[in-house]
Amino acid sequence: MKRASWIITIAVSSAAVLGAGIAATVRLNPSSQPPSPQVAVSPSGSVSPSPQVAVSPAMEPSPSPKLDDFSHQRISLVDRTATDPEFAKFRQQLQKAIQTRDARFVSALIPAKGVPIGFGRSQTVEDLKLTDPKAMFWSILEKAMGANCGFAEPDATTSAKGWICPTVSRDFYRQYPPNPNAAPGLGYELSNVIVVGDRVNVRALPNLNSEVVGVLTNEVVKFDQKRFENSQEEQIKAFDPMSDWTPVVLPNRKQGYVYNRYAYRSLENRAIFKNISGKWQITEMPGGD
Repeated sequence: MKRASWIITIAVSSAAVLGAGIAATVRLNPSSQPPSPQVAVSPSGSVSPSPQVAVSPAMEPSPSPKLDDFSHQRISLVDRTATDPEFAKFRQQLQKAIQTRDARFVSALIPAKGVPIGFGRSQTVEDLKLTDPKAMFWSILEKAMGANCGFAEPDATTSAKGWICPTVSRDFYRQYPPNPNAAPGLGYELSNVIVVGDRVNVRALPNLNSEVVGVLTNEVVKFDQKRFENSQEEQIKAFDPMSDWTPVVLPNRKQGYVYNRYAYRSLENRAIFKNISGKWQITEMPGGD
C-alpha cells in the first residue's frame, strides 16, 4: 500500500513538472502563427466517422507602417559636371584624394595666400593641418564634394567663372525661397535640413543600430533645434559635418536623426574651384555657420 502511494506521488509530481514545462514553453515561445487545428471528438470518446476540423481563422499579419508615408518637400538637384570633361576628371581625382587623405594632392589646391573659409580669415596649408587625417578640413571638403556641382555664377551657362560644389544651398533657395515678409535673421536658414540621397534612413537614435523611423529622398525637413541644443556642450563643439548626426522632425511629427553625410544645411560650406594658369585651385569656401 505504501509502495502504491509512493508510485502515485511520483506520477503526480512528474505530471506537475511536465505541465509546468509545457506552460513555460508556451510563455517563452508566444505563438506567431494560428493555433493548430482541433479535432472534434464524440461524447463517447471514439472519433466520429467524419471528424470535423475546427480551424482557427488565419491571423492577418499587421501591415508594417510605410516609412515614407507623409507629405514631402522634394528638391531637384542638377549636376553640371558632365558639361566639362576636364573638371569631371579633376573631381574624380579630388574625391579619391579625399578618401585616401592625400595631403600632397589637396595642398596643391590651396593658394599660397590661403583660402577663405566661411567668414573667417584665410587658411593656409599649415593652418589646415592636412597631414592629420582627422583634421576638420578633410570632413568639410569631403562633404562639399559629396553632392552635385554647378557653375560658380548662379545664372551662368558655362564654367568660365569656375565651379561650385555643392549647389544644394542655391537649389534650396530657388525652389523654396523664404517668405519676403519674414523677420530678418537666419531663422529660415537654420530651421531646415536638406537631405541628399536616395532612400536615406532616419533613425530613432543617433546610431546605425537604431530603429528606422522614416525614409527620405532628396527633400527638405525641419531641423530639431531644441534637441540639438540639449546635446552635451562637448558634442556640439566637436560636431563633425560627416560622421555625426543631425536631429530632424519629419512632416508626420516623428523625431529622428539623419547621418551627417546626407544632411546638408543652407549655410553649409561650399568649395569654389577655378582653373588658374592650368592648375585647379580652391579659391573660396563660403558658408559654414
